[in-house]
Amino acid sequence: MNLRWILLPLLLLLDLTVFTPALSFSKRHIDNPKSLVPGGNRRYCDVMMRRLWMIHKGKCKQINTFIHENLAIIVDFCKTPPVSCMNIPSMHNCHDSTHDVRVTDCFATPGTRPPHCHYRKMDSTRPIRVGCEQGVPVHLDG
Repeated sequence: MNLRWILLPLLLLLDLTVFTPALSFSKRHIDNPKSLVPGGNRRYCDVMMRRLWMIHKGKCKQINTFIHENLAIIVDFCKTPPVSCMNIPSMHNCHDSTHDVRVTDCFATPGTRPPHCHYRKMDSTRPIRVGCEQGVPVHLDG
């Protein structure tokens, strides 16, 4: 058997293990360009959170942020000097954005329950902080 046919799948597997955390981050937080959803912009969070099945431990996820920028821009933030993470102060692998980014923050409405989680949204342009591993974003810290 040709050595290249053995090495190719191993290289592809290695490539997937390096980029899987960034893909997970991208799935949860990147929506660029901002999706048009049924029901209009006011239903954006309800639709997007349901689309991603954002339920944690049997409860509606309380907060999620969607970033309306290209993933490559967010990856570049991983090159800024590391700082302590806000949500997990013992972690020091967070990085501040070099400029403001367009985001939509989704907040669960009080008393909402799966499978029909409801959210209010807030659009803004602001700085963010991302947790990075191996030069790619894996956690949105704020």
